[in-house]
Amino acid sequence: MLKKRIIPTLLWKQAGLVKGEKFDSWRNVGSVMPSIKLYSKRDVDGLILLNIDKTNRDLDPNYNLIKEFCENCFVPFYYGGGITNIDQIYNLLKNGIDKIVINSFLYNNLNFLREINLNFGTQFAVASIDYKKIEDKYICFSHNGKKNEEKEVSDWINEIEKIGVSEIILTSIDHDGLMKGFDYEFMELLTKNINSNLIMSGGAGKPDDMFKAFQYKNVDAVAAASLFHFKEITPRDCKLYLKAKKINVR
Repeated sequence: MLKKRIIPTLLWKQAGLVKGEKFDSWRNVGSVMPSIKLYSKRDVDGLILLNIDKTNRDLDPNYNLIKEFCENCFVPFYYGGGITNIDQIYNLLKNGIDKIVINSFLYNNLNFLREINLNFGTQFAVASIDYKKIEDKYICFSHNGKKNEEKEVSDWINEIEKIGVSEIILTSIDHDGLMKGFDYEFMELLTKNINSNLIMSGGAGKPDDMFKAFQYKNVDAVAAASLFHFKEITPRDCKLYLKAKKINVR
């Protein structure tokens, strides 16, 4: 049985890290390198670094800077943001990234996932899906939550799973940054029909929120940002709580 994981999310915009609510109202919460060094010492099971700076969408990642980040990160390191070709992935892998996160580009070119799997295997790519509830349907959004892709989450996951993917990150835009709990209604309705390992994101405000998320099928990990940025709660605190609740954490 896989052990459950806790993975902090770092949102990288221009020169620093930011966090907002519902993918908006961004606040600066520090710098990338100090956060990576801190989390690497805090008993986390990975780090997700997402470059959400729109101005860099048409540019290659800053490989030199990413190499520095990787040299100071001693847990599995996920990177996403503006990845659109295989050469970028080769360079990210060469500079130390463990897994790449793909979101917006897949809506225009799902075959890209096949290319990634062919070149690197199915354990390397992580599909990220941001969604909102609209008239009782869960709808996919891309481009940092700004573009309605007019696809239901369950249908999009079916398309992705036919190709194969390492993990799927599911982020509720409606719950993001509010620290009032994950989207348990979504989990109740949909996770039982998903076969992939899931990383649930959006809404964690206390360790018990993670405990509740781990009750659902295929929820292998939880991701959190605001909880660790704005409250005096560490990943270790969460793990101790979960262990006391008999959750098999790393």
